[in-house]
Amino acid sequence: MSRNDSNDQVFVRRTVLLGMAGGTVFCGLAARMYYLQVVQAEDYRTLSENNRFNFRTVVPPRGRILDRHGVQLAGNRQDFRVVLIPERIDDLDATLARISRHIPISKDTAARIAKDISRKRKFTPVLIADHLSWETFSAINLALPDLPGVLPLSGETRDYPKDGTFSHIVGYVGTPSQSDISKDSDPLLRQPTFQIGKTGVEQSADARLRGKAGRLKVEVNALGRVVREWPEAKDEARSGETVYLTLDADLQAFTAEQFGEDSGGAALMDVQTGELRTLLSMPLYDANKFVSGITQADLDKLYTDPKKPEYNKVLSGTYPPASTFKMIVAMAGLEAGVINPAEQIKCTGHMELGNRRFHCWKRRGHGPMDMHNSIKQSCDIYFYEVAQRIGMEKIRSMGERMGLATVHPLGIAGQSRGILPDDAWKRKRLGDGWRTGDTLNASIGQGFVLATPLQLCVMTARMANGQKAIKPHLVIDDALPEFENMDINIGHLNLIRDAMYAVCEVPGGTGYRPDGMGIPKAKMAGKTGTGQVRGISSAERASGVIKNRDLPWKYRDHSLFVGYAPYQAPRFAASCIVEHGESGAGRAATIVRAMLGHALKSDGFDQAAAENLLVDL
Repeated sequence: MSRNDSNDQVFVRRTVLLGMAGGTVFCGLAARMYYLQVVQAEDYRTLSENNRFNFRTVVPPRGRILDRHGVQLAGNRQDFRVVLIPERIDDLDATLARISRHIPISKDTAARIAKDISRKRKFTPVLIADHLSWETFSAINLALPDLPGVLPLSGETRDYPKDGTFSHIVGYVGTPSQSDISKDSDPLLRQPTFQIGKTGVEQSADARLRGKAGRLKVEVNALGRVVREWPEAKDEARSGETVYLTLDADLQAFTAEQFGEDSGGAALMDVQTGELRTLLSMPLYDANKFVSGITQADLDKLYTDPKKPEYNKVLSGTYPPASTFKMIVAMAGLEAGVINPAEQIKCTGHMELGNRRFHCWKRRGHGPMDMHNSIKQSCDIYFYEVAQRIGMEKIRSMGERMGLATVHPLGIAGQSRGILPDDAWKRKRLGDGWRTGDTLNASIGQGFVLATPLQLCVMTARMANGQKAIKPHLVIDDALPEFENMDINIGHLNLIRDAMYAVCEVPGGTGYRPDGMGIPKAKMAGKTGTGQVRGISSAERASGVIKNRDLPWKYRDHSLFVGYAPYQAPRFAASCIVEHGESGAGRAATIVRAMLGHALKSDGFDQAAAENLLVDL
């Protein structure tokens, strides 16, 4: 065989092999195409649709917060904002310069906008400014031909009464933090304009107020940009619930007016149901500033104000209950059977304990005092004496039964427990044992004893009710808490209540005022308190104690008062603490009398009702 024939055979074999390989590959590709286009056609059609369509979260309107009469305490208002689309602008600096003719843009704002643009896709809107006035929003709309890439939008934002009377209780909303997002899988938290409750009822009822997210089907291109919406494939968002509070907006505003420029807290509640009608902390602040983005200047003003307007004094502020605590000491002694209400103890103005001298507020003393008159005239010496017989354990136990040293579950974070001390508490906190002098200080509501205005209101409500351990209640549609029986001798309680009546309605009582609550012949019961905030040295006592009005504001005594009305058929109990307001018979007593009178009138109690009650007096 020639060499040419051999080469031809090799060529033919290779050609056949290559042809067979090519045929095999072709058949494999054909089979794969058949499998993909016929067998898996439906699966890939679904994937294609998923790439073409997307679902966007629809943010629902946040639920409103209303008072017991339907007055809005937190709602939504129209919010005008301006965004820009980065892919539609050529020069960011030039665009911002043109916008700044209508909206002030600081260096910090410009830096924030540039940072947002660098972190997001070019077609994703970036916020320039929100909470714009209608005039500014209109001007932006008119200037749009000169503002390519700028888009004015209208949405909703949270709105609170401008006077701030409910800021401490209702709270405010804010942008979810990374911690909030990591704890909550709700897709709403991942929306750039969504806000959640940060404090107060906004926070405690957030799950009810935020509503349920909706879904909107949109068609997108290969880059993910929205081409059009498909409203027929829309899942409607569900608005948040409306939350009704037991509070009375009119009474709250009225109470704030009584405080004026003073600082402190006040509470008023129904002694039968526990419904709170007023929870007020003073001074006020505007919660809207936290929603719209509070400035550093406003923050500095809040945090440097000596009256601490941002601090919730009615729920978190703790103060010496002063002489309002004497009713707890008297009740503890009566229940323990260690004091006789008719026994008289002589008040000379001071008593000796070892090398220490404990003084009465009345320098020359009250003379012989029984329990009734010691409450009526607020004699300190009487309670120094009986507290030693009772012992701090029994006093502390009675205080807890009356609602002190207890966090009452309103759902609002940050409530203080207060302090009812004893030997175990002092050893744990201070590493020292309990002493008789501690008992004497505690007997007049000083020393380590601390309470909040809410706790003092609960204490007074339980005394007024007489049978049930009333608990405060804030949200109307929440189930009312169950009230346990206090199991207190009603005869003992009547002795205390009679003395409280004498404080307010009998000449010589520390809280006596002929004009009462502003309802002629309507009677009330109560107790004054003057909380000492500074120590008084022996030298000062010898030379004359400096009057409150001659001291700097922060060294003046706190003014306290608790009371309930009507005396014969109790309906409302109230408490008030005016920081550095001096005597309890002054500012705090005036405010509580006005609160009770206003609440009774609002509830339909009039002169005729007062006269009918006088028949039983």
